[in-house]
Amino acid sequence: MSLKNKKILIGLTGGIAIYKIASLVRRLTKDYNCDVNIIMTKSAKEFMTPLIFETFSGNKVLFDMFDKDRVVSTRHIDLVSQSDLFLVAPATANIVGKVANGIADDLLSTMLMTSKPEKTFFALAMNKNMYHNPFFTMNKKKLYKNGYNIIEPEKGQLATNIEGEGIGRLADEKVIIDSLFSTNNKFLDGKNILITGGPTREYIDSVRFISNPSTGKMGIALAKSAKKLGGNVKLILGPTSILPPTNIDTTSVISSENMKKAVFEQFDWADIVIMSAAVEDIKPTNKILNKIKKTDIPKSINLTKTEDILLKLGEQKQNQLLVGFSVETENTIKNSINKLIKKNLDFIILNNPNESGAGFGNDTNRVTIITKNEEIIEKELMTKDELSDEIFKIISNNLP
Repeated sequence: MSLKNKKILIGLTGGIAIYKIASLVRRLTKDYNCDVNIIMTKSAKEFMTPLIFETFSGNKVLFDMFDKDRVVSTRHIDLVSQSDLFLVAPATANIVGKVANGIADDLLSTMLMTSKPEKTFFALAMNKNMYHNPFFTMNKKKLYKNGYNIIEPEKGQLATNIEGEGIGRLADEKVIIDSLFSTNNKFLDGKNILITGGPTREYIDSVRFISNPSTGKMGIALAKSAKKLGGNVKLILGPTSILPPTNIDTTSVISSENMKKAVFEQFDWADIVIMSAAVEDIKPTNKILNKIKKTDIPKSINLTKTEDILLKLGEQKQNQLLVGFSVETENTIKNSINKLIKKNLDFIILNNPNESGAGFGNDTNRVTIITKNEEIIEKELMTKDELSDEIFKIISNNLP
């Protein structure tokens, strides 16, 4: 789906990068024939005059909750509901903090509170110290978790020359447009997508268990990406402290047996199944119901294999596109291809936890995607949110 003829809201906040948005507005209106409406905060008007944006957009700039007769208007609510996309650029730490904490004390923040997260974008731009501030980091994560789209800033010379180069500069105009296009291009529209994430726990007694370091970050990132691209998403999530987005249908499980049951309950419904969960492959042969006393701890514990859920899915799949993950540290490509074939997968995604920034617990990952035709696609280190978008772009070429 193109950006052509789309209705786009652009919220301007008080950042020095606001001057770059004039060119963006002109391009959206001239090259894509978009209907662009501008909302400016009080601080934004200190940097640039509304007349510039009215000239490029062809629409009157909005900045007041009340009309000239001091009567509350509902036009701003109508604009939000009728728009296809809502972009905040530059998005300062202030506006991110307001939305993340439910504050609506001016026209822009009020309109953002009525906008759907999946169609709302924040193109970040700020001083590098603000970007690294722990409160801003916390607020940005809140937006991510609730399905908002974040366009990260770039590294480069900032407005305050004394700072030198650092992260915080508004993303390039092309990057912003590509981000709007990517999310607006809902190639998963109408597809049912089942995703698993996180670890499982295999209990030894009532309090002790065997598990692994998976946090569920990759599964949650995949679920957010699928939702953003138009999919009907169901997430099955093992034990984790990370909360999934509130707009994703999530089932919480604990053991591999719980995971298997939940997956097979939804398998026939799914068009695409992505098994990113780190399902524990061993469990105690016999679980002890009560906590083992220290004096009674056995010298050894008999272990048995858990059932290979992905193998069973591969045996039973009909028209589903099935994607598995492979964690390997030796003979990585060969071992992953063997799994791909044995388990009847359409794709397998290999990651080596020994590589810096990859594997369990990180916000980033570096993977190799292998297709059923044994095509090998190497991906550079990137955030798991970015990687999720890349994974769906690749597998979309094989959708039935």
